[in-house]
Amino acid sequence: MGKLFRFFLLPLAVVSCQNPLFENTPRSDPNGSGRDSTVVLPPEEEDPPAPDLYASAFIYPEGVDWKNPGQADIVLFKNGEEVLRVAVEGRPEPDRHRISEGRLWTDACDGQEVVVSCDGKERFRYEGDELLRGFLAVNGIAYTLGQRQGKGGLSFRINGQERFSSPVGTILDGPEDSEWEGGAFSRDTSGVYYTYGIPIWKGEQLQWEYHVMHEDETLMLIPAGSIVGGLYDIRVHDGTVYRSELRSSVRSSYCLIKDNNIQEIEMGPTEVPHHLKLVPGDGKLLLKGYSTGISGGKTYCYWLRDVSRVVSMATDNQPILELLTDGTHTAYLVEGPEHTVRTLYLDKENIPFTSDRFQLPSRRCAQYRKGVLGIALSNPSKGEHLLIRDREVTTLHFNGCFTSLQID
Repeated sequence: MGKLFRFFLLPLAVVSCQNPLFENTPRSDPNGSGRDSTVVLPPEEEDPPAPDLYASAFIYPEGVDWKNPGQADIVLFKNGEEVLRVAVEGRPEPDRHRISEGRLWTDACDGQEVVVSCDGKERFRYEGDELLRGFLAVNGIAYTLGQRQGKGGLSFRINGQERFSSPVGTILDGPEDSEWEGGAFSRDTSGVYYTYGIPIWKGEQLQWEYHVMHEDETLMLIPAGSIVGGLYDIRVHDGTVYRSELRSSVRSSYCLIKDNNIQEIEMGPTEVPHHLKLVPGDGKLLLKGYSTGISGGKTYCYWLRDVSRVVSMATDNQPILELLTDGTHTAYLVEGPEHTVRTLYLDKENIPFTSDRFQLPSRRCAQYRKGVLGIALSNPSKGEHLLIRDREVTTLHFNGCFTSLQID
């Protein structure tokens, strides 16, 4: 198995005219006072360690068909090295595990009870039938946001203890939103945030009422009918509620709303944006999406600096699988045949692969965070897989498929 290239930062050597053996020994006063003085050197400033790249994968026994596996192990990789292996109970489901604080968190549900484990050891359990759409571990404390199956509704819990629940409602966003550390959760120093919608019928028209939550309290209520055209996304950044909307499908008026202040987004006369998602980056909030109707191609767009400045990035009409940013640098994956990855562009530099037979298993397998680009690609039919860290590509071999990636 290949090893991921690591960077080691060497501390700067401190050069002194005095022999280091005698750094803190008394010296004579050069003014002849007869007093001794002690030389105290300032402590060396060490660069912070480089972030680690974690990836999870389903690995099946040799000879088991990856398209229809009956059993699997979840394997956690740290910088390309296997550090943990946990057997899956029941059928392997990618949404039933995630990486947080460098640990592998899993959940299992038999329809009656949810059991949450960390690195293969049970942490807590509670009654219900839920799929976790939001998950965060902060100093070992687990925040969960569960979508109830079948009858609907949701619950917000801390270490399994219910703090808020609603008998109806659909959680916005989820683990596929890899830009956010907690999936459906947003987080700042005051706590965690999330949004859910409640469907309301007014006559024959279906409308949505949205609740923006700060843990167990309502931060903002967006009444049904107040969103005229359509909602793309809602997120909380530095305690402020942002949402991207289509205000009118007739005029194709797109806007960003900061709390209740509307800011129009300028588009070309034939330009139509898609999937305008709010994403974090380098202390800023960005609006990510792509536009069609520009010479028949796609142009990916960013609204940086509190989503107030438009920066468009042309991609030469190449179809894009995923677009990533940390707020300073930008990367995108160019789509090849049969949804494979043809190549990677990092800050407009082409980083080609040996072939275009690798696929991005899900959006959870790509992230740009803390100045590090991480991508996990798989070719399960050949048992060959790639881990990408910035411009370094490492090949791994196993019978299975990558499922998620986290930079921490």
